[in-house]
Amino acid sequence: MQTILSRAGAAPRSGCKACSNAIDTLGRRVTSARRKPTFTELFTACYSSVFATAALVDAVRKDDRRKELDRQIEEVRKEIADLQDPRKPSGSGDLETPELSLRQMDILWRSLKDIYSNRPYMKEIHQPATIGPSDLVEALKHEHYGCRNPPRTIDYDRLERAIIREECEKGKYYREPRNQAQLLRESLSTEHLVQKLLDRTDFLPEDQTGPSLHKARSLLEKGSLGLGFTFRSINSARAQDNTIQLNKRLRSLVASSNLSTKEKVGRVCYNLLVSPHPPDIHTYNTLIVAFNKSGHHAFAEALVASFFQYRLLQPTPSTFIAILNHYKCTNNHGKFLRALSCITGLDNRTGAKVRRRHISDIRISPTLLPWASDTRRRTLTGEWIWDHLPLSQPLVEEIIGGLLHFKLFDQAAAFFISCMQSGVNISLDIVKCFLDECIDALDWRAAVRLTGSLARSDSVLQRLLGAGNGEGISYIASRIRVLLDICGLGAADRPPSKSLLVSLKVSGPSFAKFLKTLAQEAGPSQEPLAHSRDIRRSKSRVLQLESIWKEYEFVRKTTISIESKLLYPDFSTDFRGSMALQIGQTALERSIQLNQEFGELTGLTNSVLNESRDGYASQEITSLSEEDIPAERESLVLAEDATQSEKPEILDYEKSLEPRLIERRPKQMLLSWSLPGERGVFQRTAIHDAKMMRTG
Repeated sequence: MQTILSRAGAAPRSGCKACSNAIDTLGRRVTSARRKPTFTELFTACYSSVFATAALVDAVRKDDRRKELDRQIEEVRKEIADLQDPRKPSGSGDLETPELSLRQMDILWRSLKDIYSNRPYMKEIHQPATIGPSDLVEALKHEHYGCRNPPRTIDYDRLERAIIREECEKGKYYREPRNQAQLLRESLSTEHLVQKLLDRTDFLPEDQTGPSLHKARSLLEKGSLGLGFTFRSINSARAQDNTIQLNKRLRSLVASSNLSTKEKVGRVCYNLLVSPHPPDIHTYNTLIVAFNKSGHHAFAEALVASFFQYRLLQPTPSTFIAILNHYKCTNNHGKFLRALSCITGLDNRTGAKVRRRHISDIRISPTLLPWASDTRRRTLTGEWIWDHLPLSQPLVEEIIGGLLHFKLFDQAAAFFISCMQSGVNISLDIVKCFLDECIDALDWRAAVRLTGSLARSDSVLQRLLGAGNGEGISYIASRIRVLLDICGLGAADRPPSKSLLVSLKVSGPSFAKFLKTLAQEAGPSQEPLAHSRDIRRSKSRVLQLESIWKEYEFVRKTTISIESKLLYPDFSTDFRGSMALQIGQTALERSIQLNQEFGELTGLTNSVLNESRDGYASQEITSLSEEDIPAERESLVLAEDATQSEKPEILDYEKSLEPRLIERRPKQMLLSWSLPGERGVFQRTAIHDAKMMRTG
């Protein structure tokens, strides 16, 4: 407009004076210089823009905060609803077990804390004290105690059904990424998991083919930006359906018998990478169980390590069941005990991945103090407050089975008694397995703990017998009688002494009531004849001695472990020196005692061998004819000359010891139980058969 007016003013005009004045006036107004804005106008404009931006940012933050509060309120509502409405059995045939109450879980959590805090040394768990191999002892256990060795296996079908039920549940919230930073971290963790799975295929046979491995590796090379993971919250229902279909496909892939291991792993990795969402906890549960079920424990180990070290996934009720079973399959007793510490909040590295708070958060926000003060649900370890993992009946049974697998019978008995005291229902199969394995191992300590607890508390005994559901009550009562016999309390004609009951912390009337209850449930024992009673007593005594010998081996190994720990540099040099002298002196005394026993056995062996050699030589000499005698003498003379020409090797420690020949260690005689004699008593006798001797 300004240009048009300027050109109009410069154009030639006619003689009309009024028109010329009007055009000149408009041209001067347009071409006049603009005035500069004042400071007030500039400040107002900047002030308005700044406050508009701040209002926009504040609105976005308030919206995010409102969504977070809504989510937390919804979580609390769900937790309150779960606490108020206990779970009901589903109609799918596999009944869902009800959750344990807080009182029951608190008792079990404290029992697990005691087990972990008072755990044996790793060397004792790796090489536990066991009864010696003896055919006679095995025969007596089967004949006298009725021991049986049923295979202890996990029901993978039941565990898979539980995992499928969890992933199909509606309204259950598990931790998931909620912003771009968390999604990127989950993508990188998925890449790391896939890389670990692919690396483990390098140890498989090279003749196996795996075309899917190359596809997975090429897709992995694109990086996290090429994976294209999205948020599950965009469409939760569709994300849940995708997870169900993915887990179903992975389960069938791992169980397939037509594919090689490399092809299975390649397809699993490819499906994880092309999935629209990062693998959630349900996918982890599915793969851990599937790999362990098929025997590929190395790939399951990669998933367990990823769960603990690289992901922030919240565990489901079946997660730690699968993890504990994995440690059983791999015989990893150290990580099994660490998993128990994670359940109870004693682990200061990862915990159970449920929830944690730093102690500085409690100081900053006093509103969290009631939450942190609940010591039944949480434990302060290090600088963090860790939530305990909620327990369930399948998880409790898996813990008992794991303790039995690693031959921690005393710890299993303590946890079993805690279950009975808290009223936790345990299946009849687990009860039978627990009692049978304690008897088969002749574990004296577990037998004393169990029988003492049952004799002191009639309610615990009734709960244990109630687990039999009618048909198994007599069997449980008979197994308890066997445990009494292992402790030396099973003789009906010889009641236990008062001092023995005092050491067990059991009163006489309580023990008499305990025996009466067992007699009512298992039936009165038949009175054998005098001769049969002596034989049964002798059999019981042999098994009791083996049980006590096993306990002695346990104490001896524990003592050696403690002695080795006292030589660590954590102690002073003087203390370590005195301990080294003490340990060396003890070892020297043991060596001298062993040398004396070895000499006695060697003398007995040499006398037996000399007698047999003399008898054999006399028979050979009488069988020789007169013509062969000169030739025989000539061969003997040649043998003597050859012996004298050889120089013996002599041990000379600065001539402080007498010279002696280096000879091969003589055979070591073994001790074994003999058959019952005239009085029906077993005895330890030496074995003279050369086939049964250990050589040096």
